[in-house]
Amino acid sequence: MIYRIYISYKEGILDPEAEALKKTISNMGFKSMKNLSKGKYFDIEIIDSNKGLDEIRKISKDLLSNPVIENFKIIKK
Repeated sequence: MIYRIYISYKEGILDPEAEALKKTISNMGFKSMKNLSKGKYFDIEIIDSNKGLDEIRKISKDLLSNPVIENFKIIKK
């Protein structure tokens, strides 16, 4: 079974890269964009879905994300 873990900044955390991209897109003449955010994801394949999902939660919280400034979301692929 494969799970995808999405990592993104929490609301209110400044993302300089996304801000620079927003500015560039606007300067290119695209005016309909309201907001832009970026993130990253990891795909993890596990053997035992019951025990494995608990492990993925712990890995996501303790290693893949910074819980002070980032959120994570786990989706079954």
